[in-house]
Amino acid sequence: MKNPKNKEIKAIIFDLGNVLVNYDVKKAARRFSAAGGISQIRIWAHFFLSKFEQAYTRGEISTPEFYREACRIFKKPVSYKTFKYYWNDIFWENPGMDRLLARIKKHYPLYLISNTNHMHYTHIKKHFKLLRHFNRKFPSHEVGARKPDLKIYRRVLRKIKLRPEETVFIDDMKSFIAGARKAGMHAIRFKTRSQLIKDLRKLGIRF
Repeated sequence: MKNPKNKEIKAIIFDLGNVLVNYDVKKAARRFSAAGGISQIRIWAHFFLSKFEQAYTRGEISTPEFYREACRIFKKPVSYKTFKYYWNDIFWENPGMDRLLARIKKHYPLYLISNTNHMHYTHIKKHFKLLRHFNRKFPSHEVGARKPDLKIYRRVLRKIKLRPEETVFIDDMKSFIAGARKAGMHAIRFKTRSQLIKDLRKLGIRF
């Protein structure tokens, strides 16, 4: 990993899911399966890996539209209140990341890029205080693009007025890291907090 001599780095950009906040989508699938009377496989195929779920994360369809389309295959009705609870009740904070963010932000502005949707993002903002560390946040449904599409990285770089080589992007997904590097950003693939600390230090990041 090339050392940019740290003067070049002016901001650190984090992913959200499975970096700062962990999640278990299968928990939601099991609940939707029981409530809707259909198999978990059908649930997974219908709306966890669907084009309309991707459209929801790009902000192209509304929450009511997503709810209606997701419920279309259920054999038994699922109320919006129940749907929202099952959809959102999958997150927990990654231990130690709040403290690490507090240390890093003493030296660098922090930004967030996340493939997410309106329901999830609203829930996380309400229940997880670690988002307070960020100067600005760029959820995909507000940016109108998803990682690893180059558009999301480039739009964020324009918003924060930095060159790609002046940023470090941290994500757990290999393809999203590849997208950031293609955009010209330094990038670290997140595996564990201790590994991230080592990789940040290799880049000369102070914290």
